[in-house]
Amino acid sequence: MSCVFFRAFLCGIILLLATSAAHAQSPTPEAELNTFYDQLNAYRTERYHPLPELEALRLPSTFSGADLRALQLQDRHIVRVDLVYTAFRLNPAFNQRQLNLSRIRNLAAGVPGLLQDESVTWTLVEQTGCNSPAECQPFFHGFVVYVARHATAATSRADLDSLTRKLRILEKKRPKAAKKTQGCQVACNLPSSRFSSRDMARNLRRNYKCPQREPQIVRFQLTVDARGTTQSVQVRPTGKALCTAELEEAIRKSVVFNSGFPVDRRMFPFIVKGAVRLPLGPLQLVGKPDLALTSFALPDSVARLYRVFLKKKNAQHKHDYCEARITKKGELLAASDTTTETLPLPPDANVVTRVMQRHPEWNKEVVVTDATGSMFPYTYDLLAWLQLSALEDPKTFVFFNDGNDQPDKDKRVGKTGGFHHVKTDSYEAIKNKLIETMKAGGGGDAPENDAEALLYAQQLAGPDASPDLILIADNYTFPRDAKLLKNTTAQVRIILCGVHDYINPKYLALARKHGFTLHTIEGDIENLSKLLEGETITIQSQQYQVTKDGFKLVQKT
Repeated sequence: MSCVFFRAFLCGIILLLATSAAHAQSPTPEAELNTFYDQLNAYRTERYHPLPELEALRLPSTFSGADLRALQLQDRHIVRVDLVYTAFRLNPAFNQRQLNLSRIRNLAAGVPGLLQDESVTWTLVEQTGCNSPAECQPFFHGFVVYVARHATAATSRADLDSLTRKLRILEKKRPKAAKKTQGCQVACNLPSSRFSSRDMARNLRRNYKCPQREPQIVRFQLTVDARGTTQSVQVRPTGKALCTAELEEAIRKSVVFNSGFPVDRRMFPFIVKGAVRLPLGPLQLVGKPDLALTSFALPDSVARLYRVFLKKKNAQHKHDYCEARITKKGELLAASDTTTETLPLPPDANVVTRVMQRHPEWNKEVVVTDATGSMFPYTYDLLAWLQLSALEDPKTFVFFNDGNDQPDKDKRVGKTGGFHHVKTDSYEAIKNKLIETMKAGGGGDAPENDAEALLYAQQLAGPDASPDLILIADNYTFPRDAKLLKNTTAQVRIILCGVHDYINPKYLALARKHGFTLHTIEGDIENLSKLLEGETITIQSQQYQVTKDGFKLVQKT
């Protein structure tokens, strides 16, 4: 090791120890610190570059009290900490782990409670792009601390002003879409079923033999392709004893279609929902059969091209029927065109639109949305998508702002509140409810009350309903109240916003524990609950390992 490099190294260690002693008020126990370190995300890169989408502050390895004060944590909160160093070792016996532990201990002493803050994401970043002391000298060594402002009702007003300006521009660009002009009427028929309702009920009794004592209504959903072939059957149990797999197979055999959904002489895939009354009784000659189809839905792309109305039978029509109109050519623009010049947007600013378009099979009955300050680009994207989506049936939207601007110190898990909901098929009503939520509060600290909002939404749906819940959440602010979901049976689809370089492993752990699914602008992450402890999985070019406590990033390529 060269003398210059060795002296610099010793000076760094001495300064580190001196600063550590100055800050050492209540040092973290060694065992606790090692446990914390073993769960850190870690990856290698040729040379570290801070994320441009977040506000980054550099703390050199020999940081001082002045450097810590520059973080201005009275006005901001930490969302992520990267400990950056180089892989080059002049001395093979050099212990990088011990040096990293010392640095983390020093930072924790200067920022009390940092290691215990579950909303902060930590990452070890090893740089591999230098092979000598001279080459490594310009490489950064130390902490890169990403911060975000404390959001309040006052700061939300600026976001709200930007949101309304952007929406006005969007509405001017799509005046005809907003007014929902009538268009030209085209042919439309409900998909024809191979069996009558009574025959479907008879087939179900023949195929489902599972004993059932407690009466219940079980709802189901079928995804059917353009040829009329059932692609999937999903039963939504109510929590009572049920042979789910057998019932799904019995429904598949009992509900059969001759074709796709015919509109304008074309066939389209569709979703059909229905209900089964258990226990199955003898064939009823009068009244409703044990199995009934309740609604049909077309993909969003079709709903944007055609205005399809599903009608109930009346004096002129003996059965339920549909009407459709085609919009004029060029009337609607692509939903992904959500850019304006009012504010710079993150790379995944249209993640909500992309995921919703990617999954026309989702019922989208209940959408739960974080409306705090950090989510401004994504709430705008939600409204942009809604403006181009034909909401034929009322949907429930729950917006939450983490407590209606109450002080962080007064927030209690499960009792934070800040919920604003609306059930409607009106874009204007949804927009107004979001604006109302943003005016009421901005969120305050980093972690939000997502779990409380999900349970609130499930309660709104009612005890007999089992809808899928779509949660639009911030990748870097993991909920403070995830433990509230301990006994949930809800199917939750989480759209992660702000996935800059990797998925927050805490969301992976949450999805694995409860059987949730995660969705980013790049793709879908499903079936995490099938992974065993110790297994490694590659998700969107990044490797994660399952640990006893959840997941950790082990490699980024």
